[in-house]
Amino acid sequence: MSQGEAAGRSTAKPQDQGWAWMVLLAAVLLQGMTLGFPCCIGVFFTDLQHEFQASNSQTSWFPSIMVAVLHGGG
Repeated sequence: MSQGEAAGRSTAKPQDQGWAWMVLLAAVLLQGMTLGFPCCIGVFFTDLQHEFQASNSQTSWFPSIMVAVLHGGG
C-alpha cells in the first residue's frame, strides 16, 4: 500500500453516536430491577404466612417458581 492510499483513508467515525452507553445503562438497570424483584417481595411472605396460617415450606413454592421462570425463560 502506498502512502497516497494510506493518506486517503481516515479513521472510522463511531456509528452509534454515543447511544451505546445509554443501551448499556438501560440493560444494567433492567437486570438490576428484574433480578432484585424476587428478593424485594420476600418481606410480604411473613404477612402471608400469618394471614393464611401457612408454614415456610407452603409459601416457598412461589419465589422458587418465579426465579426458575426468570432464569429459564431467557
